[in-house]
Amino acid sequence: MRRALIIVLATIILSVSVAAQTRTDADTPAHRRWWVSMSLATGFDTNITHDEEQISAFGVIPSLGFHFRDNPERPSFEVDYEVGIHRYNNTDEFNRVSHSFVGVYRKRLSKRVVSKTTAEISLKGSSEDRDVNNNYIFEQQLQYRFPTNTRLAGFAAYRLKRYPLIEADSNSIDSYIGAKIEQRFSGDRSIELTYRYDHNRAWDPRSNYFRRTYTLEFQTPLSVRRQDWLVMEFRYAPRTYQSRTTRVDRIRVPRHDDRWVFEIDYTRLLRPDLLVGFNYEYEKRTSNDLDKFFTSHAFGLRFTFDKWSLK
Repeated sequence: MRRALIIVLATIILSVSVAAQTRTDADTPAHRRWWVSMSLATGFDTNITHDEEQISAFGVIPSLGFHFRDNPERPSFEVDYEVGIHRYNNTDEFNRVSHSFVGVYRKRLSKRVVSKTTAEISLKGSSEDRDVNNNYIFEQQLQYRFPTNTRLAGFAAYRLKRYPLIEADSNSIDSYIGAKIEQRFSGDRSIELTYRYDHNRAWDPRSNYFRRTYTLEFQTPLSVRRQDWLVMEFRYAPRTYQSRTTRVDRIRVPRHDDRWVFEIDYTRLLRPDLLVGFNYEYEKRTSNDLDKFFTSHAFGLRFTFDKWSLK
């Protein structure tokens, strides 16, 4: 782990030094059809296992990505693939190699209606999460664009979740539906409200649950030249289990959890091919099962290089 820390510190120092020697008056990155990216993320989580044990861990996640757009400026078809290596101290549970594939197809159905179809495969999560299971998602979204910079969308998805063999009883179909409304303002600012309802149907009925997720997101540039972005997000997700019970006042009742998440993300363009990002996430879960409470704080630093363009 000491060697990993040395590598991380050296990379950060080198990246900042190179960026400082580069003129920052360059405009946004040139539009490309094919390109390769590299990313190095470091993070510290005060409770990485999200339970009462409160295991803190420091992690290093290098990743490599391949990207394609059929049109450099207004793509209708997009493909992104990323492979990441996750290494943490204090626990081996989240050490893994993850693969993430996302394909998106957009089609304008009329002047104001746009269709968006997304296919996503993640094996052992992605470079930006702590999932160790596999997900296969097919989502269809329809968006209506009002003349007042307001966008209203409805979406539905079919999702398969597959866990390691030792947790095979948690394998499930977790389909969801939802809607969101986005309001855009001058200066590239926007606010978005999302509602999602999902029903998890697992091999083991004890893992069946209903969940509702409410998300409020606000994003804005922080400089006149718009070379940095701030995104703030708040999520509230109550979950009720169908076949898992707990004792409350000597009576068996269905287990119910409430989860609150607040996340703030700051990204700055140091030069056309180099981004640096800082992230903080606060997460808290309460439950009528007193053994399921937890609180965590996660801090992250990420450098992304988009240097290699393929013509």
